[in-house]
Amino acid sequence: MARAATPRQAPKKRKSSDLIVSLDELASICGVTPETMRKHLANAPADAEWIIERGRRGVGYKIVAAGAVEWWKSRGTANVESDERSAALAEWRLSALGDAGDDEGLGLTGKQRYEEFKAGEAELAYRQAIGELARVADIEAETVNAVIELRRQLQAVGRVVRRQFGLEKEVETAIDDEIAKRLAKFVATLDVDVDPGS
Repeated sequence: MARAATPRQAPKKRKSSDLIVSLDELASICGVTPETMRKHLANAPADAEWIIERGRRGVGYKIVAAGAVEWWKSRGTANVESDERSAALAEWRLSALGDAGDDEGLGLTGKQRYEEFKAGEAELAYRQAIGELARVADIEAETVNAVIELRRQLQAVGRVVRRQFGLEKEVETAIDDEIAKRLAKFVATLDVDVDPGS
């Protein structure tokens, strides 16, 4: 015996300009996890026009973003409680961290702080890649090498001047001492790890 055909629901009408999102995308827009959004969508009105297709095994949600966001905002009391809760958490965080916490970051959740940190890391890596930033260790290594080469070149000056003008050994020693003093002062100004006397 053949079963009677069940009538299919007529597809919900929507504008062609409506942005259709998945559950994950809606969760991201609203700033919650997909698991949290799934629980909220289970309690959404069954006849909600902004839910084109409810998710089930093998089939994802299809949601009209504008309508879903309006529904999310209209749940007013949850948002007020959430804002009050965030403010209370920020106060507790301030009392726990004291001056170690910055005023701007106190209202952020752990996830938001992590995302901000990762964005900062990515920006630093990009700025280093385009040559806008350099590692201090690299600069110090190059500076030390330059100072060592400068010292090597300057140590020959006294001997060259003495031979060129036929001067006494004391003049060469005086020139070498003066160069050593100025080189030591230069190294101290740079604050690099070079022994100017060696």
